[in-house]
Amino acid sequence: MKYRKQVLEKPISMLFCRCYDLNTKGNRTMLNTNHKLSQEETDQFRKQGYLGPYTLCSPEDMLNMQSEIEEILETDAPDHKNRVHNRHLDYPLIHNLATHPTIVERMASLYGPDLLLWRTNFFVKEPGAKEIPWHQDFNYWPLEPPIIISAWIAIDSATLENSCLQIVPGSHRKVIPHVKATSDMAFGQMGDLDYIDTNNHVNLEMQPGEFVLFNERTLHHSEANRSDKRRIGLAVRVIVPIVKVFDWDSPQHELIVIHGKDPVQFNKRS
Repeated sequence: MKYRKQVLEKPISMLFCRCYDLNTKGNRTMLNTNHKLSQEETDQFRKQGYLGPYTLCSPEDMLNMQSEIEEILETDAPDHKNRVHNRHLDYPLIHNLATHPTIVERMASLYGPDLLLWRTNFFVKEPGAKEIPWHQDFNYWPLEPPIIISAWIAIDSATLENSCLQIVPGSHRKVIPHVKATSDMAFGQMGDLDYIDTNNHVNLEMQPGEFVLFNERTLHHSEANRSDKRRIGLAVRVIVPIVKVFDWDSPQHELIVIHGKDPVQFNKRS
């Protein structure tokens, strides 16, 4: 705990805070027109189930944050359960990345003015790491209704060789049955390949500091890491207030209003 306290009290990623307005003051309900999506982008998301890549910060700025992110991943989470989940709750850097207006206001263009940050998780794929199978996220999540928008932020370069995200455009229009995954996969369940056509999949190669948006039914996966380089991505999971969370990651886990307000408070913990 002493180490975590020292990390939290030191200046957090001053380069990132200096170069990018974190918009931590005032009401976030009003969209910043610099980040508001065009009608064409909104239509693409509805038709294709994803958008991007967009730029959150420059590759150089993200590289300057990597040492701190590596420290975070080597430090126990408050609940001592999982170092890769919900580190926005105990590290300002991760909170600032997950709630940056560049991401949040694009989400609000799609899902409305009231948004709650449900969870974050890192995907760390070392050289040789297993394939993540084709899947739809809502299959794994204890939410009702399962209305979620995700941002996937590249911390390292994401390439075909080191396992970039791959997406099937338009796949969010169908619910894919999921079955037990084979032993060579990183997840316990996978989309049933009899129902999946990946011929038109898109390889989302990204530079550090870029991100994409996709919804809970967009079919995606990543290959095994065939390179000698690590690949880290940060996934940001955002819901609307009418969504009920039925299973929390830990007693410390709570939702954060990141845009607008929470008028119904279905998920109030106290």
